Amino acid sequence: MTKLQKELPNAKNLIISPNPNGKMDNSLGLNYIQASEQVIKTNKWAYLNSKEEIEIKLKKKSMRLADIVTNDNIHPIDQGHYIWFEVIEEYFKK
Repeated sequence: MTKLQKELPNAKNLIISPNPNGKMDNSLGLNYIQASEQVIKTNKWAYLNSKEEIEIKLKKKSMRLADIVTNDNIHPIDQGHYIWFEVIEEYFKK
């Protein structure tokens, strides 16, 4: 972010959380999304917790994460990408 802010001072940067994949904690029990969010909040950067928003959409549609990702439980299928797009689009409309 420092490099982006320095080299593109007029750019508006949005940080988006990674795809939810069910394994948010590392082997030490630390959650990288929570740790990242703390740094983002401290620096007052624009942030969209797409993981949380995707989970909300899935619940409303009575779907599970497994319904929108490939067998590796990480990479979204077309429907997963579309839901992710909807979340990002809604953020920008606000």
